[in-house]
Amino acid sequence: MKSHSRLRYHARLIIPLLAAGWFAGAGLSVAREGPLAGLPGAPGPHIEKLKALADGAWLNLGAPAPDPKWGKARGRSWACRMPFAPELRGAFLTGEGVHGYVKPDGHVMDDLWFYDLQQHRWICCYPGSDVAKLQLKVNAAGFEANERGEPVPLSILAHAYENITYDSDLHRLMIMPCPNHDYLVKSLKQRREQWRKGQTINDSMASPWFFESDTGKWNRRATAMKHPASGFGDALIYLPGRKRSYFRHLEDVWFYDTAANTWTEVKPTGPALPFGIDATSCFDSKRDRICLGGGSYPVAPAGTNAFRFFDLKTNEWIDPQPKGAPCKGSNSYATNNAAMEYDSASDVVIVFRFGDDEDSRRCIFLYDPAANSWSESAQGLPAEWGQCTNAFYDPVLNLHFFHVAGDSDDNGVIWAWRHRTAQKRPDKTE
Repeated sequence: MKSHSRLRYHARLIIPLLAAGWFAGAGLSVAREGPLAGLPGAPGPHIEKLKALADGAWLNLGAPAPDPKWGKARGRSWACRMPFAPELRGAFLTGEGVHGYVKPDGHVMDDLWFYDLQQHRWICCYPGSDVAKLQLKVNAAGFEANERGEPVPLSILAHAYENITYDSDLHRLMIMPCPNHDYLVKSLKQRREQWRKGQTINDSMASPWFFESDTGKWNRRATAMKHPASGFGDALIYLPGRKRSYFRHLEDVWFYDTAANTWTEVKPTGPALPFGIDATSCFDSKRDRICLGGGSYPVAPAGTNAFRFFDLKTNEWIDPQPKGAPCKGSNSYATNNAAMEYDSASDVVIVFRFGDDEDSRRCIFLYDPAANSWSESAQGLPAEWGQCTNAFYDPVLNLHFFHVAGDSDDNGVIWAWRHRTAQKRPDKTE
């Protein structure tokens, strides 16, 4: 390869990494504003411990360092998903726990936090609605907004469920709302009625909610068409590199085009889902399909298969009829008692079932797509596991992370687990 060709070749590799901030440790980073400015930071000493973690091993990293002003993030129920932001090297945590809970600092728990994996610390992106002071108006697009006209979410997630995802192309958290306005404290609810009085509210033609990580601001955009219904226990999953997101509400499936700001509904073929809301889910990027299962209201009947695919190429629901079953035969592995992750290094789908009062079902089960079969991991969950669990997978470290805390309590710790060390691939020659 000629020298100028080599330069062009390496430039094509390096420039996207620069844009994503991968060389921040060498003093290079993306210019960001707001609470996430300067990320990703230099790795702390815990990163070497994580890299050295053996197959099947757990590591308790303890409590992350608190945000200097706002303290610690709180545990939250029905919120298994912590959307991972690869270029920031960390994950977001949001959604209410106890309905209508007001934190000791006087803010509603419609807050937003970022777990900085590099530094093992909490960053408060938004402290939540100030019960005593929040005063919004309705902007020209019909959204509640601050004095600058910037949309501000007020109690938009009763719980996070799988209603949240991260757009790794445009660098923003995305949220499909399931409002919890009935539980707002009386004083805030009364003020809200006043600022909305006589205003036109856009509650039918809108994008998802966004938190823009590059600016540190909330955003929402009006659309030219109606958006899908959304509510408890839906699934929003960003499809990296395509600039669109998959959204499932009951039997309905929609796609949101992030570049065009448009919604498109598809009519899936295939067998109906055997469960209702609240399924855990993940994106199998190798086979271009959404995996989901274990939903509630109703739970799939005992003895049937509660694990399904949505094929993104054919828009079809598929019952794979796998060998075996996860969770010791339980068809309940929903967002309050489980998390589902696609482990890209090992090419397996993993269900972590935290359990509730059924300690015998606290387990880890692996789905092998090649064999179309389930098996139980030899490793179980740590005995010290707490009440509420929020999870994410980092494909770079090849580790699964869990924030474990009491519901709406600030006693959380971070656990890490590795299924299997990635197999080394032979280097490609030019």
